[in-house]
Amino acid sequence: MFKKIFYFLFAAAIIVACSSKDSPDPSSTSDRVAMLTNLGNNVIVPSFEAFSTSSQSLAKAASDYAADTKNETKLTALQTAWIGTATAWKTASLFTQGPIENDFLSSGIYFTTTNYTGIEKAITQTATTIDNAYIESLGATLKGIPAIEYMLFSASGNTAVIGGYTGANGAQRIAYLKALALNLQNQAATVATKWKADGGNYVKTFIAADGNDINSSLGILSNKMIDLIYTIKDERIGAPLGKRTNGTPQPDLVDAKFSKASLTLMKAELQSLENAFTGKSLNGSDGSGIDDILDAAGAKSGDVLLSKRIKDQFAVVKAKLDLITVPLGTGLTTQQAAVSAAYDEVKRLQVMMEVDMINNLGVLLTFSDNDGD
Repeated sequence: MFKKIFYFLFAAAIIVACSSKDSPDPSSTSDRVAMLTNLGNNVIVPSFEAFSTSSQSLAKAASDYAADTKNETKLTALQTAWIGTATAWKTASLFTQGPIENDFLSSGIYFTTTNYTGIEKAITQTATTIDNAYIESLGATLKGIPAIEYMLFSASGNTAVIGGYTGANGAQRIAYLKALALNLQNQAATVATKWKADGGNYVKTFIAADGNDINSSLGILSNKMIDLIYTIKDERIGAPLGKRTNGTPQPDLVDAKFSKASLTLMKAELQSLENAFTGKSLNGSDGSGIDDILDAAGAKSGDVLLSKRIKDQFAVVKAKLDLITVPLGTGLTTQQAAVSAAYDEVKRLQVMMEVDMINNLGVLLTFSDNDGD
């Protein structure tokens, strides 16, 4: 947290040199409402709908595999469905505010810590029927997307995975897998319903919460964007790269280490940030985003629109990540220079967003003990 505050204060001290317009005019209400309307209806709700749809596919694939646990083709299809669902969640997870956050729904979907020993005990040491109700009774470390990943992938390959479902306790294990997938499907449907106009209609609340104070939708979303770019920098790349261990790589700290999908999921998180910034929908249609608010405020970086600088930096980061051609856990040692270069570019994007973007939006940046290093 102290590093983050230091970066913010340091960058704030040089903001005059970075921006040609020190005190941009605040965006008008109509500009913000147009942005919130587009983000709510065309970015956020479709993102949660896509997550819900993908979770249904995952549950079906789990059921199909459960009927034939020796079938590697069905296992591979299930693994592919898991990657699709995890990617869909990462694309939507930036927007877990309002009732989703208040009701702690996201913790049952993708909790940061998974208790693998606890999962094994939950499978083998229970007299309770393993079903959705059983999964509901368990803590966040024993369920959700990471728990399903643990059940589907092994460093020893698919033979080892299949062996787990066909050997001792195989029936309980497959029941746990099916129940996890069903529970996730239910959670995904609930999350989507909370936002949709024909459900909880939080999208209406989101659009109506105009302004740029800390309780406004723009204020909350902006802070979530900063939290996420820090997570990408510090947790997704920095900690595994060894930034906290004197340069010694820590491959066990990569996200999605069993599936080796760390880069795919990180790119999805980055895409969620870019979607919020540009207002681009999942189908690629351009709409009003935070970039338009900055343009309306006349925000510049030197002689160039600040929005262009940030969009260009998104492109640089994605290009650097594409240069890592092996799973991230492997690349920490075999392509360390490429991983370090990606880290550096993410850090540049973080400063642009945390200082230049926040300053020109006129929102208050808040910090907590959970903000990272």
